[in-house]
Amino acid sequence: MALSEIGGSIMKHDKRYLLNYWQYLKRHRFLLGVALALIPLLSFFNLAQPYLVKKAIDDAILVGDLPLLQIITMLFGCCVLFDFLSRTLQVFLFQYIGQKTVQDIRADLFQHVLNLSARYYDRTPLGVVTSRLTSDIESLNESFASGLVTLLADLLTLIGIIVVMFLLSPKLTLITILILPPMVVVVNFFRIKLRAAFEMIRTTLGKMNGYIQEQFQGVSVLQLFQQEQHSIKRFKRLNQTYKQSTLSSVSYDAMLYSLIDSLNSILIAVVIWYGWGQYQADFVTLGVLVAFVDYIHRFFTPLKEISTKFAILQHALASLDKIFSTFDIQDYVRSGKQRLVSFEGNVTFDNVSFAYKGFEDKVVLSDVSFSLKKGDLLALVGPTGSGKTTVLRLLSKLYDGYTGTITLDSYDLATLDLADTRRSIAVVNQETTLFSNSIAFNITLGNSAISSDAMVEAAKQVAIHEFIMSLPGGYDYCLEKGNQSLSAGQAQLISFARALASDSPVILLDEATASVDSVAEEAIQKGLDVLLAQKTAIVVAHRLSTVQHADIILAFNEGKVIECGNHKTLIKQAGFYANLFNMQFAGI
Repeated sequence: MALSEIGGSIMKHDKRYLLNYWQYLKRHRFLLGVALALIPLLSFFNLAQPYLVKKAIDDAILVGDLPLLQIITMLFGCCVLFDFLSRTLQVFLFQYIGQKTVQDIRADLFQHVLNLSARYYDRTPLGVVTSRLTSDIESLNESFASGLVTLLADLLTLIGIIVVMFLLSPKLTLITILILPPMVVVVNFFRIKLRAAFEMIRTTLGKMNGYIQEQFQGVSVLQLFQQEQHSIKRFKRLNQTYKQSTLSSVSYDAMLYSLIDSLNSILIAVVIWYGWGQYQADFVTLGVLVAFVDYIHRFFTPLKEISTKFAILQHALASLDKIFSTFDIQDYVRSGKQRLVSFEGNVTFDNVSFAYKGFEDKVVLSDVSFSLKKGDLLALVGPTGSGKTTVLRLLSKLYDGYTGTITLDSYDLATLDLADTRRSIAVVNQETTLFSNSIAFNITLGNSAISSDAMVEAAKQVAIHEFIMSLPGGYDYCLEKGNQSLSAGQAQLISFARALASDSPVILLDEATASVDSVAEEAIQKGLDVLLAQKTAIVVAHRLSTVQHADIILAFNEGKVIECGNHKTLIKQAGFYANLFNMQFAGI
């Protein structure tokens, strides 16, 4: 897409996003008011200095009034001192307000993204999410302290310079301001180009971050299959796009700076030429002419920096677009109002069908029905992609939008409070997630309702207690590298203990023993026999040896339940399940 097309499509959003940004800024309105009040004060000290030079030349130096020159010199020194103090205070206040605002936005965005449904993470790379919470938000602080506020201060200074210049010499002022209309057109042109360029930079950077994270997460696979060069080629393409976008912004920035610098030199030359004639005709004094040259220099100084400030501001507007467009995403799993006060563990699916959003033509589950009582163990078997894991995701309310009815005891799942539902269901996935914290935290996840005794008991039941106690600090041992701190089997056992430590009536196991060796699996199974007698469990398994003792086995194929029964019954039927079982144990 061309830069001009991007620029035209995004300009209408800037006002709304700036208003959203203002909602955060106004939380600090008192400090913001103090900092803004310093802007005219700084402008006054800035404008007073050339005027004092004019007075020194005309009223003191040329007439030889040394006492007056000393007074003017002292006033000039005071202006410089107060300008320094006011500017220092203003910079500190704006940096403080900017940091507080960034902190508030980052906290709200983190909470917002953390509560989005699994659908959002299915389509959004983690690198993009990370960019929103880090570099994009940091751009806002840079824009506030170095872009937006200084642009306001510069605008007030420019207006003040024109007013003072007009009071000193209307004719010389008229020559100066003739350059403003074409300059406004030029600056607006470059503003649009810079905005579009930075939009492309932020978009490309998010994609590149996501790609980098994905490649290094799977670096061992790339190396084993010798795909390093292919990965490098794809990265070079992204890197090339980023370079081109950056060069576009740098080119426009350089052109604008050079143009304004050239106009500054030309205008000073014209004013000196015309002003010298005015001086010889006694229309202006020498002090006025010197002050005018100084004012023109001060007039163009912020204009020469405006390209950099516009670049910062356009960078921030691109970041605002990314941040607040993420806030606009409302892809939540709907929470009902019905509280789940008590839940024994009865689960029912009644003609449940489901398709993922955006792929409605591809039905993942079709008319799935089953009923479990407290303490039942249900096993879901079938080929990959047949819908087994989707059953667990619907039950744990990671997704909604299904048809049919799912009930917990007598409560309709769709009407239940989301937090109550997830509190009543423990999940162990095939891909384990351990956090860079203590083992105790990884088992309890900071849930104060889980006692130390319950935590230890859960670890014992899954045969990981002795290993934990062998580590320095035992349960206080910090897993600094998360999953990488332990072997795959040990990490899975920790996540298994996490599920057992909770008092959830239902446990969902999604290929939970895939990373556990046969010895550990046998130890886990022994510990589960007592526990699962009092809880409802749903197990997804490809290793059919782990589900032979299940009360009910559902065989899935292409989203449908094609067989239902226990192990002995299904083996006697000599159907789909029996074929799967025989293929796994052929030759044993």
